[in-house]
Amino acid sequence: MRQFLTPRWVLGHALTLAGVAVCLAAMAWQYRRATAGNMLSWAYTVQWPLFAVFVVFLWVRAVRDARGVRTPKPGPAPLRPIQRPAPVDDVEDPELSQYNRMLAWLAANPDRRPKDFPG
Repeated sequence: MRQFLTPRWVLGHALTLAGVAVCLAAMAWQYRRATAGNMLSWAYTVQWPLFAVFVVFLWVRAVRDARGVRTPKPGPAPLRPIQRPAPVDDVEDPELSQYNRMLAWLAANPDRRPKDFPG
């Protein structure tokens, strides 16, 4: 926790609080305008608190990054060895036979793509 009391972090904390305060003040100002009859200000009345939440979200994320508490993202699934497709007997149409072999290979290798087909 001591690392968050350095001048740089204290400045960051202060700027975050100032950002939230400015967003909430802008929301109050837009609310006063909206109740005075400006219909567009109702949208801004909702928008400014969302900006304040976003400022807090970014600051919490920065603190978590500095502490090293980030949740690990799942990596790619390990690749299984390529399995050769079973022979398909389709002597009538060689193009259809090739297509059926590719479909059988894809069924045997669900983590592969059609462009990886070895045939």
